[in-house]
Amino acid sequence: MIDIHCHIIPGVDDGAANLSESLMMAKMAVDSGVRHIIATPHLPGTPESLALLPRIAQQFTLLKQSAADIGLSLSCAAEILCLPETPDMAAARRLPTLDGKRYVLCEFYFDESPDEMNRILDGLHRFGYIPVIAHPERYDAVQQGFSLIGHWFHKGYVLQLNKGSVLGSFGRRTEQTANRILADGAAHVIASDAHHTAYRTTHMEQLNHWVQANCHPSYAQILLERNPRRLLEGRPVVPV
Repeated sequence: MIDIHCHIIPGVDDGAANLSESLMMAKMAVDSGVRHIIATPHLPGTPESLALLPRIAQQFTLLKQSAADIGLSLSCAAEILCLPETPDMAAARRLPTLDGKRYVLCEFYFDESPDEMNRILDGLHRFGYIPVIAHPERYDAVQQGFSLIGHWFHKGYVLQLNKGSVLGSFGRRTEQTANRILADGAAHVIASDAHHTAYRTTHMEQLNHWVQANCHPSYAQILLERNPRRLLEGRPVVPV
C-alpha cells in the first residue's frame, strides 16, 4: 500500500511531536503493509507560509535518514489549507505538490461554503494544478448533499477519503458520507491522514481488511495501491 496523506514529519505541525514518534509511526505503517508514505504537513495556502518550507525540508531529511533501515520509502509534499489567496499562489506556481508537478493535496475549513470551495479549486485547476481533495466526507456541505461530490468528480478532481472516516472514527454521519461516496464509485484513494501512534495512526491493516470485505477487489486495489502510485508518479488516476 501507498499512503498519500500523513503527518509523520517530526515537530512541524499537529502530527508527530518528535523523531521518536515519527519512527514509531513509520514502523507501524510497515507492519501493516505500507511501503511508501507521502509526508503532508499542514501548510496554510498563503505566501507567508512558504517561509515554513525550509524547516519542513530539514525535518523531513532528518526523518528520512533516521528511517533508512525501516523498509519504508518516503517523499515530501504538504496539505494545503485553501484560503482566499491560495489561487494567487497557484498563479505564481508556488504550491508544494504530491508529485513535484501538478497534484496538490487540498483541505478546507469544515464549514466552508460550496461556492468558496469551488472558486478556489477551479482557480487551482485553471493554473495547471489538479486538486486532490482531502477528506471531502468531513465537510458540512458534502454531508448535507452529494451534488458537490459529483461536480468535483466530473471536473477531474481527485477525492481522497480518510481511513478514520471509513472505519467510523469521526462519527456516524461522516462514516455514512464516506460509505456513500464509496458506494457511488466516486472515491479515488483512501489514506491514513495519520497524526500519532495511539489515535489516527499509520496502521492500515484494518482498513485494508474492510475495503477487501466491502468493495470489489479491483476497487480495493485502485483505492489503496494503483491510484496512490499514480499520484506519486504524476500520472492520471483511474476512475471507477
